Amino acid sequence: MNRLAKLIEGLDETDLKLIKKDLEIGNIGRLINKRLEERKEAEFNKVCPVCQTPVGEEPMTLIFGPKGLRKKASFCAMDCLEYFLNKLKQDKKSVREFKDVGTEERD
Repeated sequence: MNRLAKLIEGLDETDLKLIKKDLEIGNIGRLINKRLEERKEAEFNKVCPVCQTPVGEEPMTLIFGPKGLRKKASFCAMDCLEYFLNKLKQDKKSVREFKDVGTEERD
């Protein structure tokens, strides 16, 4: 028996009716297509953003950004990760300094 069949056997009547309704209106198909597209995109984007080297089987992955706008980057080695973080810090510092200059001019 496959995994989907085992999963369906364990559901109660309410959940089965909800899944049947989702199947009828096409939600399940869209969900599956979206998930397959995400996987395909993830496979395609396995390149270090610093040196453009293909990332190996066990990349170092960094998830960053504000809630709701998270970004994910995978690095081939520690030095690329450190370089990326240093550039991120410099950019953040530059933005802060730019904002400070803007407020001084208004005073």
